Amino acid sequence: MELENHYQVYLLRLWRERPASPNHPAEWRFVLENPNTRQKRGFDSLEGALVFLRAQIDAEQQGEVEGGEA
Repeated sequence: MELENHYQVYLLRLWRERPASPNHPAEWRFVLENPNTRQKRGFDSLEGALVFLRAQIDAEQQGEVEGGEA
């Protein structure tokens, strides 16, 4: 069992697209990049990025259960 199969690395970039105004909150954008594959995923909310990361964790845990390592 190799250690590299049990962790993932993502680079998080975030920036403000639009500052807050009296009628609208600030708009933020987020990108998660896997530095090993250079694959990038963009999100228009922090919650969206967290949903993606939770799915990655769930997939890893499901693989452990299916693989008999639970």
